[in-house]
Amino acid sequence: MPLARGLNRKISHHKRILSSQIVSKNSLIPGMILFFTYNVAGVYDRRPMLFLMQKEGEKIHGVNLNYLQETLVQKFFSACHKLTPIVKESIMKTESPYSRLTLKTQRATSAVSSQILYKKIFPRDRHYKEVYRTYFLNKATSIKLVNYKFDILEKEKK
Repeated sequence: MPLARGLNRKISHHKRILSSQIVSKNSLIPGMILFFTYNVAGVYDRRPMLFLMQKEGEKIHGVNLNYLQETLVQKFFSACHKLTPIVKESIMKTESPYSRLTLKTQRATSAVSSQILYKKIFPRDRHYKEVYRTYFLNKATSIKLVNYKFDILEKEKK
């Protein structure tokens, strides 16, 4: 799929990564931010940073943050945080805590599902729909859970 106008280059958000840790495909939970290798012919971004919205079978769906300017990433998560909180957690016995938007999952209850998030947040800016992607888990390797620096959480600390 060709990239939408204005989204023709990848943006590095590595300065915003506080930490990362390898996780298994079975432990992925909606609301996480993931970084992985995706070596598939014809794919432009082989190292996507994905805000995971949904996992269904061998597919994962979400927002590829590499195609959004940092201001849009922060705007997106600020709007999401108004619907459901971004929390620091370590429920998967990870080395260090990570930030996750609390979306409804089989393991955890929340009033906000990925479908509600899509309906409420995506119409606010056309870029969000343009960077929504689906990936096949069997093609993804070196999956890392990312602890991302969110401005909205930094403001709440102060």
